[in-house]
Amino acid sequence: MKKLKKTLLVLALIFISVSVIADPTMPGSIKVSGVTHNSVKIEWRESISMSGEGKIIYEVKMRIRHGDKPSEWGFHGGCCLANKSNVVISGLLPETKYEIRVVAYDSSGENSKARIKENAFTTLEKPTTYQVIKSFPVGFSMVSIPFKFVDNTVKYIFGDEALFNAHLTIYKYSQQTGFVINSYDADFGWDDESMVLEAGEALWILNDSPTGDTRHRAFRGNVSDRWRELGE
Repeated sequence: MKKLKKTLLVLALIFISVSVIADPTMPGSIKVSGVTHNSVKIEWRESISMSGEGKIIYEVKMRIRHGDKPSEWGFHGGCCLANKSNVVISGLLPETKYEIRVVAYDSSGENSKARIKENAFTTLEKPTTYQVIKSFPVGFSMVSIPFKFVDNTVKYIFGDEALFNAHLTIYKYSQQTGFVINSYDADFGWDDESMVLEAGEALWILNDSPTGDTRHRAFRGNVSDRWRELGE
């Protein structure tokens, strides 16, 4: 009888061990990046399926923390089940502190322990879109790029409008190379349409219009995050 009990105990221990080993490993440490007022990129180290049951799926849930009182775990921004170890979540609330929980599942339904990152990140203030009208009289004008745009290339900021850009030349100073000159041609566009003009960066613009016309451009964009940091 004692031998039977001992055998059953050993079998039970083996069963428990196998069950534990069969669970996917816990997802690795969580890293956040690219935080905006309504989105974030989340990455973690991959889990391993110990049972060998197919591909790992990750359940990513978040909760809001107000002081010492976190909300319930839930899906935010319509997210998320992920089949890889990173995801971008949007639709978040501005100026809000979030926490993250990631659980791995294999195709048999076995799940890992939850990897949790408390006080993971706080979304930024919702940006306000502003408009500034700049004038470019004939000759040289020093201009500061007023905003952070969706795309801060010269093509995006000034566009492809030949009527406006014709006879405009940009002189951008670099400590390494001196002045970099970028001119607009009505037939071929900008010499370098990918030139980046950062928010707050000063540059010279030459308007050599033969008719003496002053050019006016309305700039619309958001205040640079770097400016916000300087003001805090």
